[in-house]
Amino acid sequence: MPRSWIARTLEPLLTAPAPALRLFPVWLLLGPRQVGKSSLLKRCAGRRHFIDLDHLDVRARANQDPELFMRGLRPPLLIDEIQYAPQLLSPIKRMADAASRPGGIWLTGSQNFSVMEGVKETLAGRVALINLLGLSDEEKSFRRDGPSACFKNIVQTTFPKLSNVTAPDARELYLSSYVQTYIERDVRELLRIEKRREFEIFLKMCALRTASVVNYDDLARDAGVSPATAKNWLSLLEDSFLIKLVPPYHTNKTKRLIKSPKLYFLDMGLCAYLAGWRDPEALRLGPLGGAAFETHVFGDIVRRLRHRLQEAEISFWRTRDGQEIDFLVELGGRCFPIEVKMGRPKPKDCVSLAPIADSNWEAGQIVSLSAEARAVPLSADWKLVSPAGLEL
Repeated sequence: MPRSWIARTLEPLLTAPAPALRLFPVWLLLGPRQVGKSSLLKRCAGRRHFIDLDHLDVRARANQDPELFMRGLRPPLLIDEIQYAPQLLSPIKRMADAASRPGGIWLTGSQNFSVMEGVKETLAGRVALINLLGLSDEEKSFRRDGPSACFKNIVQTTFPKLSNVTAPDARELYLSSYVQTYIERDVRELLRIEKRREFEIFLKMCALRTASVVNYDDLARDAGVSPATAKNWLSLLEDSFLIKLVPPYHTNKTKRLIKSPKLYFLDMGLCAYLAGWRDPEALRLGPLGGAAFETHVFGDIVRRLRHRLQEAEISFWRTRDGQEIDFLVELGGRCFPIEVKMGRPKPKDCVSLAPIADSNWEAGQIVSLSAEARAVPLSADWKLVSPAGLEL
């Protein structure tokens, strides 16, 4: 029996193009593997000609003679996994210039590192970059309160194929295959990384450090690689949409780039698998519980924003005397402070905003904790909008 379609937030923005998308003849949908990029575009594609570069014979013909491969094709066109044939970008550029219909050419890619180099050189000014990540809680229709239900949702992951899978063995097999495929196919094949065992250990060491400030020396030592390699591999994981490095907040944005960032996995369920936590209650009650909840909230903020074509800068704020705000989301000229607490929040959990009062703050309202802070449960139907603030 076919799995029912899960509505994606991006879908109406593609079928009735958002104003920003109408400026570009090429739309490039980027995101990790197995989050539904091809399925979403096929659903919205109508009569587009579909080319799947995941098939080895199609890929071979595209790379052997890209000009001949593209000669008989016309927009509207959908090319899947463009990173496997970057030589197609030049004929795609000429096609886009000849037929400048908005969104006439759709592309997908699973890695930023291999796609973006060619895109920046070849399709500059012609391509709209769109991100599709895993399912947000909104797309899952997750509305159940309670910590146990929340952690079951976290362990379930954001992969659409696991949305209705309750058997732990089936989920573990899927994630095991996903990790092996990622290491073998994407990392080793495309980036020629030979240290497979070290990279696998490195992934697990990163998972155990989610929601923590990165110490490159400690991470490198535990993974058995050099600090330079650790920095390089973290960049690869970020370009593969598996993690996000969040810089510390500073009014001088240059200084954000030279301070140590915090590491977050974008899918806490995958992170829990890599860290060896399979049972949701064990994860909730274990030493990673608080970090897991914070990581999930961060991932969901990113998913909700990206799936609405909203770009935001996210940072964290921490002082030497221990005051901290988990996330500062800068969007539309406003800065939204978000503090994540797994238990019931109390007024004392709110730090003073006076040290950064030069920013324009907005907050959401469900339960008032102080004059400048309110509590919003994870299950609430919230979204960040601009410029009105946190809308419920």
